[in-house]
Order: sequence, then structure tokens, then C-alpha cells
Amino acid sequence: MRKIAFILIILIPLYSCEKTSHIDRTPGNPNTSFKLKILEGYFVTSLAFDSKGNAWIGTFKQGLIKYNPQETVVYNSTNSLLQSDLVIWDIAVDSKDNVWIGCDGIIKYDGNKFTQYNTSNSPIPEDFVSSIAIDSKDNVWFTSCRFKEGGFVKFDGTSWKVYTPDNSDLPVNSVKSIAIDNYDNVWLALSEIVKTSYLIKISGTSWKTYTSEDLGFVPYYFGNIDINSQNKICGAIDYSYSSLWVNPGPQAFVFDGHNTEQLRINDMAHIISLTVDNEDNLWCAISTGYGNGYAVYNGELWIVDDSTYRESSVITIKQANDKRIWLGTGDGIYIND
Repeated sequence: MRKIAFILIILIPLYSCEKTSHIDRTPGNPNTSFKLKILEGYFVTSLAFDSKGNAWIGTFKQGLIKYNPQETVVYNSTNSLLQSDLVIWDIAVDSKDNVWIGCDGIIKYDGNKFTQYNTSNSPIPEDFVSSIAIDSKDNVWFTSCRFKEGGFVKFDGTSWKVYTPDNSDLPVNSVKSIAIDNYDNVWLALSEIVKTSYLIKISGTSWKTYTSEDLGFVPYYFGNIDINSQNKICGAIDYSYSSLWVNPGPQAFVFDGHNTEQLRINDMAHIISLTVDNEDNLWCAISTGYGNGYAVYNGELWIVDDSTYRESSVITIKQANDKRIWLGTGDGIYIND
């Protein structure tokens, strides 16, 4: 429910704040010219791409969309098992182009049929799946948790393995995000209460837990994590539980297993979601005291636009197979040149 409330809050235009643009288009910086707009009117919550170049787009109660320049197909209650009130939190695509949808349970779409797994027909502990990652063997790893309930799940297409604090080294139930690194290690970001967070690395049967002492700072609360080309963990810090406009701690971080780089966008930024592109630029959907938009970090400086998308808000960002960046907003998708 907190995620739903937060998404709705960031859509409220902040007309009372005077704002000037902070876009830096210096040559050599990431391409921030987003001239193409598609799927106007759709509230986009998640994005993924298959091997054929199709975009798979999750929405807030508007179905699942398959998009390519030749066709747009919307799957909803009229032509699939997807219910009209379904919120899609995450999407991942495996090597066989099966589409995995994180929602109230997890749904697989193989191109012909949808199969839904939830607490009524599978061992998953909670019907809330907000993060999915797929390893090189097509094992599907996904969160299945709420506050002090559940944990995460591994599904190989046949067998289920459920991990909770009761049967594993998981310190808390609330797994916020899952990512797979370049060596097929599974990384978990966990936060159950503020200022008590953990990173976990799973290598086969070996688990390693990283606390604030290992990170060198106390994360307020974890958002999502991603992996860059150097196999470093790039993560967002979530301040949405805080009542303060300005939070003095880092808003993002990069962790190599030993050392942490702490990153701040500006005094007002709250990161909604984070992704890493193929050049290791760090793209963040953000909300600020001035508006909503994105910030991208090229390793040296932040490029911020919190005015262009002030009314629609950027919710999610992903890089397509052709290397273009897609901004999923509350009113369609913007794609850079």
C-alpha cells in the first residue's frame, strides 16, 4: 500500500514552487534529449524488453502492453486473466522470451497463455511481488513479502524454493529488491524498519550479509538495486518514510563488496527508481520539492531535469536493446534520440 500511495503522491503537481531547469547538455554527457513520446494516457510502472525488441510495459490498472513500432497490444481483463485493478510492479524477460510479471503474485506469459502463481496454487508466501530477477539458467528470483511476512522465492520452472527468516539466513522478511550480477550471484536489498538495512550476496549455497558497518554508512531505507558493468551494486536510498524535506544522507550508492561511494543529487531529491545503462550511467526517477523527473549520474556529475515531467512524473527508467533510454511516466513513455 505504501508504494501505491507514494506513486499517487508524486503525481500531484507542485505549482506553488518556482523552478528553473537544471538540464546540462554538455557534449559527452548522457543523451537527455527525449523528443519521442508514445502511449500517451498510460500510467507506466515498469518496463522490460525481449530479444526481438518488443517492449513489455506494466501499468497502474491499465493492463500489460506489448509495444513495437509496428503494433501495440494491450492485455487486460477483456482478453487475458489480468484483472482490471491489477498493478504491475515489475517485469522481467527470460532467455526464451517468457515474460514474468510481478503483481499480486507472479504471472508468466509465454506468448500464448498467461499462467498465474499465487498463495492459492503455489508455495509463494505472500501475494505481493515487487521485484524480479532472472539468472543465466532462467531461474526466476522474486520478492514475495510484506512487513514481517514472507521473504523471496526461487522458481526454476518446476520447483519452488521459498526463503524466509525461519528457514534461511535472511535477517528480516522485507526484501525490497533483487538483482543478479555478472557472475550469477544473487543480491538482495533488505529494509524492514528505517536505519536498519542489509545487503545479501548469495553465491550458490553461500550467503554473505553486509550491514551498515560494511557499507560505511547507515542507509535510511533501501529502494531498488541494479548492477553495473564492473559488477558493482548500485542502489537507491528511499526517504519516503521521512517527514523531512531535506535528508542529509546519501540518496544513492555504489558498492564493490568492500568500498562504498555515497552519492547525493541535491538536497530535495527522493529516488523513486534506479537503473544503470550500458555505459554505467546511473539513471534515477526522482521526486523533489520543485517537481518530478529524472537525474542521471555519469560518474562525475549529476544532470537533473525536475521540470519537464512535472505534471506526469517519471516512475521508471530502462534502457532498450538499441541503447535508447525509455522514461516511463504517469502519462506515457518518452524515448531519447
